[in-house]
Amino acid sequence: MEVSEDGTLRLVAEKIKLNSNKRSVKIDIDSFKQSMTTAIPCLYALGYDEIVFSSRKNLEHKEVEDVMNFSKQLVGIEVSEVTEDRIKLDCLLDTEKIGIESLLRRILNIIAKKVDDIIAILKGQNQSEVQSTIEDLRRVYLMLLRRSMGGRYNSERDTLRNFIIAVNSSILLRVYHVMQKLNEVIKKDEKLRNDQEINKKLIEVFQKINDLFDEIIMSILFPSIKRISNGFTLISQIKLALSQINTDNQILLSYMDDLLTMLEEALNNSSCSLFLEEAPWIERNLSS
Repeated sequence: MEVSEDGTLRLVAEKIKLNSNKRSVKIDIDSFKQSMTTAIPCLYALGYDEIVFSSRKNLEHKEVEDVMNFSKQLVGIEVSEVTEDRIKLDCLLDTEKIGIESLLRRILNIIAKKVDDIIAILKGQNQSEVQSTIEDLRRVYLMLLRRSMGGRYNSERDTLRNFIIAVNSSILLRVYHVMQKLNEVIKKDEKLRNDQEINKKLIEVFQKINDLFDEIIMSILFPSIKRISNGFTLISQIKLALSQINTDNQILLSYMDDLLTMLEEALNNSSCSLFLEEAPWIERNLSS
């Protein structure tokens, strides 16, 4: 990829056709010199409706098979044409009809369920029967990127808000990965689970983390000083609670520290949404 003069990203080996109905891109994979599956998520997120990979030599069967299998992991995309030296994918997902709010709420729901599963372990309860996976979250994440980065008719304000959404959704994907690690660490540490004092503190921490997720996501959709303030208060409370946990499980503490750092970063990003709003306490374009 390279950055054009107007700041947009483009692949060096691409040929782009843009009209009112369809955004198409053709990639010369001989020049690209990378697996087609590494390009598909990028082109999907950037909002292309038709993706064509071509080569001056015959495509290997495994290359085609990898693309077909990979396309099944994305929502609304399918392989529509395969020849000896070319493969075409069509994305039937209408970017403009995807609701950002519904996608953000879906991400919130997936992550919150993972927190609930950890709390269930700490309480000695059964975890939910239907388990979301990192693949489920990644599907929603890429749909959200397609909606936020691939939109065609955005105002400056919406473009800036979508940038915040794209950055934070990437952070939340990493957060979920850490949550999975925490789930396994707590499962394996019977001593920790049997310590009532530590157990109580950890349950308190994860309940506050769930509340913090809500503030991070909802403050993007509905910017509010109160929500941001609540978020920073929750972070302070979580830090205090973690400092009171006396455990020799350094892996747990390290993951918790990483988790809190990422959540604080995400909240800082969400707080930027406040300044995209029209408010009596904000004055713009001041004359000198």
